Amino acid sequence: MTLFTIEVAGRALLVFPEKTSEAAEELATETIGPDLQDFEEDGEPLWDGEEPLSVRPANEKESAIWDQGLAEAKSSGDSAQFDPDSYAVLLVEVDAEGDEEEGEA
Repeated sequence: MTLFTIEVAGRALLVFPEKTSEAAEELATETIGPDLQDFEEDGEPLWDGEEPLSVRPANEKESAIWDQGLAEAKSSGDSAQFDPDSYAVLLVEVDAEGDEEEGEA
């Protein structure tokens, strides 16, 4: 598997494995992209659904972050049922669930 990075407006957001660049593009637009709208950074969605998503091969730094995240996930869970081929790592800090509600109180 090759690692790919999803970018929005030139900003790297997520690294994930896929067999081909065509498969990575399809996964990004049909599955991952809509999911990015559910994650927020500073109260704003990572992707607004309008800005074009771009997919490119992950660089060395992004690949290292994915490797580290994968190792941490394997060590903290049931590694027998863990599938690295479907593992993705966010490259940005996202808001914890409920952050905006806490700020509104």
